[in-house]
Amino acid sequence: MVRLLKDESLVAQWQKFFEEYCKSDIETVALEYPEKRSLYVDYWKIDEADSRLAELLLNQPYKAIFNAEEALKNIDVASENSLKLHFRVVNLPDTSRILIRRIRANHLGKLMAVDGLVKKRTEVRPKLLVGAFQCQKCGAIIRVEQDEDILKEPSECFEDQGGCGRVSSFKLLTSLSEFIDSQKIEIQENPEGLRGGAQPERISVYLEDDLVGEIAPGDRVIVNGILHSMQRRRGTYRLTAFDKTMDAISVESQELAFEEVEVTSEDEKEILRVSKDPDLYKKMKESIAPTIYGMDVEKEALVLQLFGGLAKEMPDGTRIRGDIHTLLVGDPGTAKSQILTYMSKLAPRSVYA
Repeated sequence: MVRLLKDESLVAQWQKFFEEYCKSDIETVALEYPEKRSLYVDYWKIDEADSRLAELLLNQPYKAIFNAEEALKNIDVASENSLKLHFRVVNLPDTSRILIRRIRANHLGKLMAVDGLVKKRTEVRPKLLVGAFQCQKCGAIIRVEQDEDILKEPSECFEDQGGCGRVSSFKLLTSLSEFIDSQKIEIQENPEGLRGGAQPERISVYLEDDLVGEIAPGDRVIVNGILHSMQRRRGTYRLTAFDKTMDAISVESQELAFEEVEVTSEDEKEILRVSKDPDLYKKMKESIAPTIYGMDVEKEALVLQLFGGLAKEMPDGTRIRGDIHTLLVGDPGTAKSQILTYMSKLAPRSVYA
């Protein structure tokens, strides 16, 4: 998050809002701190309390969120630890929701919501927030806040931090530096919203701290975040063309994961009843894209792929995965894409590209 100057009047406005509308929610988060470190607030609650504050949040989100998190530090709650909470907004208005392909330069720096499929994600990596650098001349420790992707070193050994004031070389001390968890995901437009043979567009989204590690490829999500540009490079040259990216403020899931789906006793009875049907396998095969005639072997293969196999451990220690891979090859116009489109809507966490 971009670090800005503290606006005392804005902090006071946010503090008043939190104390009047969110005190119980803050206390609930405080009980589970530091496992939970975020306060989630519905946008319409802010708009109802103070429309100007809500407008500022949409148009100058870095300034609004920075001061909101400063205000959260002033809220008095019964906690042994000093709270450092993230302020996360959900349920943005329709006017702030936008298709990835319609993002333009005038949207940069605004709080927007984009929805789509998670195409891929990186591993969770530590990101440097405040670097501790040791002067190689006097040994003083100089701290520099990092607000870009490129490491920022001290320009000199600053005297106000106990340094010698000379230009020097510095060594980064990771043990004294401050890090935060970071992850990048790629969001792709939902295929059902595309026209004709249009290809889905994508945008890179950066997650930090307690947002990381919660999203898997194939999830359908709404990402509320701040759009900004990232300069492209060609070797050592900086280009005038920029890539569009997003810093996530919050992520809303559009579909429940398997672990969250509640199976009632009635559902369980129905599953057991259907499992005893001797024609169950045939019915499953015939239910795959029923409007497409024939292709029995292909449909049977897709049923088997849908359920997958069992991982096997061989006597020599070799492990065979239980995943089944299918390659459909054929002439144009033989319903290959139609069958795959049907399967992508049927199978959870599927991505049709």
